[in-house]
Amino acid sequence: MFATVRDVEQRYVLDRLARSLAMLSPGAPALDREQAMRLVADLEDTERRLSQLITELRRLADQAERR
Repeated sequence: MFATVRDVEQRYVLDRLARSLAMLSPGAPALDREQAMRLVADLEDTERRLSQLITELRRLADQAERR
């Protein structure tokens, strides 16, 4: 499976946010509402895609066992 442009962009955005958060002093406000909502949406999308991958891997493993 190849990474799409959207996948690469999402990884870049999440990496940029992570680096920005790492530079904050403890207790500093980190995300505004819109950023937090985008992050939650990205995490939901990632969870959905991971679930699809797991399902496909199980299907392939079952198929390999039958051979």
